[in-house]
Amino acid sequence: MAAGTTMRSTVFGIDVWTQDAVEVLHGARAAATGRRLELQVEAAGEDGLAWPAEARQLGILREPGGRVVFTVEADPRTGYLLRGSAYGDHLLSADGLRLRCRPGEAPAPAWQRFLIAQVLPFAAAVNGLEVLHASAVELDGRAIALVGRSGAGKTSLALALCELGASFMADDVLAVELREHGLVGHPGTPLAGVAQGEQERMVETIGAAGPAPLTGVLCLERDERGPSRPRFEPIGDAAPLLSATFNLMLCDQRRLRRLLEVCALAAQGLVERVRVGADVGVERLAEAVLARLRDADR
Repeated sequence: MAAGTTMRSTVFGIDVWTQDAVEVLHGARAAATGRRLELQVEAAGEDGLAWPAEARQLGILREPGGRVVFTVEADPRTGYLLRGSAYGDHLLSADGLRLRCRPGEAPAPAWQRFLIAQVLPFAAAVNGLEVLHASAVELDGRAIALVGRSGAGKTSLALALCELGASFMADDVLAVELREHGLVGHPGTPLAGVAQGEQERMVETIGAAGPAPLTGVLCLERDERGPSRPRFEPIGDAAPLLSATFNLMLCDQRRLRRLLEVCALAAQGLVERVRVGADVGVERLAEAVLARLRDADR
């Protein structure tokens, strides 16, 4: 990138403008949304960004052994600080319009993964979108979210659906916008969390070109005792939708109201549990899911 030039990458419903080459943002094809975020990447160093000592801690993520992975703090005037010893300091302004990143000791792929896995979804929530822990595909102009516990195979199913004609929308975080006539899903980064070999295999389907109406949520449950043929069951309670929220740290009344509205609107579409045995191949599962989605359209 030439000195002094800026580049836009629209991910998670926000237009990220930066003069710095951030590799994980390359290839994003989504159209601009008008939610502008200025991203500045500063030189890595031992000294963190200036931050008020009286800031309030919103959350802390630890490894099973107790080691701190990162913390999130808030100050009403300065904004939000997402800090990890390996990932560096990421300071988001209180209005969600500016982001300063000072990488830590981790190599570029690791801190950039932190940027798109935690920091930018957090910025999307500050900018008024809801963020769900979900993979997603665009099929026939509509977004389908795939939720479930970690390791359930959400991303693998999304990739398999892409081989059947869908476009990849999100691999771990789906940004959802409340609009007058329903919900809209916004593309994330193009396969940032997927192995390089998978990216090369899926090059033609990487990155949905724009937001799409969210019309379906499938909760994937894969285990040893699951059926040998995928079984689709209506979900009769709100727990799977509410528990799919990605950001549990922003919990002001406005944000909680928005989360409830998103779940209520999502429940008006196709919301089903997909139960399947652990030994059922992902290609077979994808075919069954595609058939179910087609059937629901009739």
